[in-house]
Amino acid sequence: MKLIQFIGNWSEVWALLIPLIVILIHKPKEKTIRPLILYVIIAFILNLTATFMLEYYYLFPSSLQNNNFLYNLHSIVRLFFFSWYIIKITPRKFSFIYTALLSVYIVFVLVDFLFFESPLFISPSLFAAGSFVMLFLCLTFFLRSLQDESGTNWINHPSFIVCAGISLYEAITFFIFLFIYPIAAKNPDFGRLSLKIYQVVFIVFCILLALALYRSKRQQTVAVRT
Repeated sequence: MKLIQFIGNWSEVWALLIPLIVILIHKPKEKTIRPLILYVIIAFILNLTATFMLEYYYLFPSSLQNNNFLYNLHSIVRLFFFSWYIIKITPRKFSFIYTALLSVYIVFVLVDFLFFESPLFISPSLFAAGSFVMLFLCLTFFLRSLQDESGTNWINHPSFIVCAGISLYEAITFFIFLFIYPIAAKNPDFGRLSLKIYQVVFIVFCILLALALYRSKRQQTVAVRT
């Protein structure tokens, strides 16, 4: 049981090792996936630090035993890098809409943390706003791929896999982060179940991200050969 608990507690760290290993072994160099590579590296550092602070909180002074600010930072980092990725694979005619949406998000985050919530604690509003933005970007990507007449097999395309992973992650975790505190306060068992669901979703998300990175490398190799 202790081993299972240890694996679960560190799932947000070792799950990111899956795409990180793909990056280290295959060394994908396509420019469009650079945001994904940077996200994996930064997310690994953030999650490693957050989990270490949680598991070994007694090593830190009381002022440094709260790791919630790292989850807020991770939420912002995830939105920034995946938005960057989606914008890079999007026709320029959509760039104004995406830029306007991200500008509104930045203003929202600043106003929220300056006047309503502390960045030192997990912000349900931040996660909800980030999920809305990411789901909108992914949905517009899916609509474009359905309307595309170029003959591209989007189902196997790395960008499709990435957007599918983001959509799955954001659609489920939106409700978890929005309701986990009030639910956990009334029903701790359900709160623990929600946390386990989040861990499973994050692992699936990392697997899909690793698959997209691997597919990107394969497509790059085929393109060079042809």
